Amino acid sequence: MIKGYEYALKALVLLKNAQINFEYHIVGEGHYREAIMYSIYQLGLTENVMFTGQISPVEVKNEMEWADIYIQPSIQEGFCNAVLEAQAMGLLCIVTDADGLSENVLDGETGWVVWKRSPQFIFERIKNIISLDLLSLNKIRMNAVNRVTREFNLRVQREGFIKFYKN
Repeated sequence: MIKGYEYALKALVLLKNAQINFEYHIVGEGHYREAIMYSIYQLGLTENVMFTGQISPVEVKNEMEWADIYIQPSIQEGFCNAVLEAQAMGLLCIVTDADGLSENVLDGETGWVVWKRSPQFIFERIKNIISLDLLSLNKIRMNAVNRVTREFNLRVQREGFIKFYKN
């Protein structure tokens, strides 16, 4: 499974074992739905993890408004628009160092990049985020929102494409 949900779920087991309260939502559909659902059951996370399946864009936006942290635990991933959307909405993003994800998030500045296939590092990062003061969290949020607005708008993307194709 290239999305790496099994690593996020194992990190959540560590959170649960540390008696840290959480609710985690998995949004979307895919070929591994049954395997993920079984893992949730097998790991004892049925009370903490909700699988929404495929939902409308409005419902995705509602999920993001509800959330505090966005986790993209992929082991293989190109540049990810969902991470940009999460940052644009001010979510605290944890992504892995898989392929293009480290281009989405500037580690420690607009979110955090952890090693792929590492539930322990996801767990540690979540614990660290929980311990940060509101001022520090808001600084990360604003850095992310400002970067997405500044560097990933239509004008900048258009200019980049034109420059790419002229060379």
